[in-house]
Formats: sequence, C-alpha cells, structure tokens
Amino acid sequence: MSVILALPVRNACYGILRFIMESGVRGVKVIISGKVKGQRAKSMKFSDGLMIHSGDPVNYCTDKAVRHVQLPQGTLPLQSI
Repeated sequence: MSVILALPVRNACYGILRFIMESGVRGVKVIISGKVKGQRAKSMKFSDGLMIHSGDPVNYCTDKAVRHVQLPQGTLPLQSI
C-alpha cells in the first residue's frame, strides 16, 4: 500500500520488514522486481533475521506470498518469503 502512496520503494520495504519482524517471525526476505525507478527493470532484495535457504525444510518451514501493485509504469510484483 505504501508503494502506491508514492513513498520511496526502499523506505516502504524497510517498513514492511520492520512490521513483519515485530509480529514475531524469525526471519523475512522481501523481493521487488520490475521498473522500480526509471525505464530499466531491476530487482531489489531485503532480508532480516534468520532464514532457511537450502534443503527440504525450505519447502515446509517457510511461507511465501506474492502481491502485485499497479503503478503508472506497469505492474510491480512484491514477494515475501
């Protein structure tokens, strides 16, 4: 929501990280990809806490969420792992 309200993307992501970490999780990773600023598409990754990155526990110990934000430049997908 804060990305739609013209808040800078990096500040919005750090706000999302802080909100998720305050809710009691052990770790979080937020990925934004697309035309964030300017014409060139790029990917931004933000993480905090402890995350499992390898092995079979990744499949059943982590949750994933994807949201799409409509901006004037196009659709911006937000992934939270």
